[in-house]
Amino acid sequence: MKIFVRILIWIMISLTLQCAGLFYANKYLFASSTDIKTKKVVKSDNKKPDIKINIPDNAKNTNISFDGKFVAYYDGDVLKVVNTLTGEEKSVEFEGGVKVSFYKWLSDRNRMLIAEKESSNEESNLKLAYYDVDKGLKEDIKDLDWADKKSEVEDIQASPLTNIIYVKVANSGKRSSIYWVNIMKEMKKVETRSYQIGSIRVLPHEDKLVYEDLTHSRIYMTDKDEPLDISGVSNPSLLGVDDNDNVYIGETNSDKVTKIFYGTVKEGRNELQTIDLGSAVDKNNIYITGEGKVYVNDSLKGVVKEFSSGKQYNYAGTFVQMYNGGVISISDGKLVKTLFN
Repeated sequence: MKIFVRILIWIMISLTLQCAGLFYANKYLFASSTDIKTKKVVKSDNKKPDIKINIPDNAKNTNISFDGKFVAYYDGDVLKVVNTLTGEEKSVEFEGGVKVSFYKWLSDRNRMLIAEKESSNEESNLKLAYYDVDKGLKEDIKDLDWADKKSEVEDIQASPLTNIIYVKVANSGKRSSIYWVNIMKEMKKVETRSYQIGSIRVLPHEDKLVYEDLTHSRIYMTDKDEPLDISGVSNPSLLGVDDNDNVYIGETNSDKVTKIFYGTVKEGRNELQTIDLGSAVDKNNIYITGEGKVYVNDSLKGVVKEFSSGKQYNYAGTFVQMYNGGVISISDGKLVKTLFN
């Protein structure tokens, strides 16, 4: 009987210690350091307006981040980044003799990829780096060793899902080179079917690059020797790629697009869908979103139209860029956001 009582006592002590431990873990160890208060949220269509952001007259290469929170531009040899919500301004720092050859925001976070160029009397070097705006951190990724002295980076395409970066470099003699860089900072030169490459796009879910062959007016994909052939289209233009790996190709005449063909490449040309624009549109005024929406910009009227729904959005000033949720323009030296609804 005494043994049974002792066992029962030890069981009770053990359970008490376990409960105390669990209480401590729940109360302190895994608890948020922030007190949480709940309240009823009433949805409102009125959004707090951003403060007025001045864009200098000499600003170049103005670009906005994916969510519209940050805008960046060149001010002389300085890369400026401005928070559009607070007006806080930062200058991205570079070493002496280093200039920006190209930069591009990532499509899903407030981070940019930067191609830096360091020049001297004897040589010129290109280097790929990234800048995380939220953390204020800039780090090197890779030296682009095969570029020559006159080389400049013309485009950077990245897939956050595959962690692959493609860098398009214009070399002397108008020759183009494509560099492939992965998350391990491994690099290789991509074999292409063209010496002169136009637009490039990367598929979000696969390590494949779609690119224009400007010499022969063709479009290729890196895993295929034959061009992407569309019946009846002799001068195709690469317009974009959406989040479902659909490739958008325009039927082009003198840089004007009348029809858009889209679909996944493995579907083949007979499975491509067609969008008839109804009139000739400059290919540089056509924008494909990740959702697969087609927008057409009319810079003379200051109107952006979503093709499938017919919705139109009037913006003030000079069109600059689209982002997730709207359009940015510059009017009277101020940054203007026109939101989609």
